[in-house]
Amino acid sequence: RRLGIGRSTLYRKVREYDLEVREREAG
Repeated sequence: RRLGIGRSTLYRKVREYDLEVREREAG
């Protein structure tokens, strides 16, 4: 299992997605 790597990658993807959504809502 790659829990550590998976969790880090998932967290990064979620942050990028959140930023994208915020920019889209602001724009």
